[in-house]
Amino acid sequence: MAGKGVVESMPQVVVLAGGLGTRLGDISKDTPKALVEVAGKPILSHILDWAAVQGCSKALVLTGHLGEKFEGFEHQGVELTFFREPRPLGTGGALWNARELIEGSFVLLWGDDLHMVDYRNLLVTHLTSGCEMTMTVTREHSSFNLEYGGGRVLRYDKRRLLPEGLNGYEAGTSVIEKSVLERYGREGAWSWEEDVYQSMAGSIAAHVDDSPFWDIGTPERLFRLGRFLDEG
Repeated sequence: MAGKGVVESMPQVVVLAGGLGTRLGDISKDTPKALVEVAGKPILSHILDWAAVQGCSKALVLTGHLGEKFEGFEHQGVELTFFREPRPLGTGGALWNARELIEGSFVLLWGDDLHMVDYRNLLVTHLTSGCEMTMTVTREHSSFNLEYGGGRVLRYDKRRLLPEGLNGYEAGTSVIEKSVLERYGREGAWSWEEDVYQSMAGSIAAHVDDSPFWDIGTPERLFRLGRFLDEG
C-alpha cells in the first residue's frame, strides 16, 4: 500500500483456518472446514481465487484441527505459507502464535467465509479513515452482530446480548495494521473478535458492502453457497 487513499499494492492475506467445524457434523468429521468441498473444490480454493483476482499474491493460512490435511495444498498465482497452532488457541491466539510471519498490514479472512468484496475499495476506505482496522459490514444477512454509524463500527456483539440497535453483520474481510495485534496479543487461547473488536469499538472503520457474503458454518449454508457458485 502507499500514501493516504492511494493503493499501489495489495497486502498479505491471512486466513484463519483452524476451526473445528462442529456445526457441519459428519461433513467436517475428517476434513478441516476450509477444505470442505463446495462446487467441486475446497472452500479455501474459492477464497484464494477471489483474493488472487483482487491482486493478492501472498497468503498465510493458519491451521489447527486436522492441520496435516493441508499438506500438498497449492493455489496457482498465490504463494502459500501454512502455520499450524500446537493446540487450540482460538482466533486471537492463532494470530499471536503466527505474529512473526504476519506483515505490517494484512487482509484478515475466515476460512469458512466467502465475501466477494472489492479489495481496492476496501483498502481506500482503510487508508482514508486513519484507523488501524477496517471491517467490512453487510446488511444482507439473516442476523446482525454489530452496530455501525458515521463510518465506524460502534459496537460488536457476537452473542447478541443486547440486540437492540444492531444494524449490520461482520462480513469476514478486514484490513488490519499489525500494531493492533502487537497491542492486544498475548499467549494462550483467546478470541480475536470478542477481545479486540469489543475493545476497539468506535475506532474501527466500517466499510459497508452488500455484495454476496457466504458463511458455510452449517450444512444448509454450504448447500446454498454451492448452488450460488454452480449457477455462476
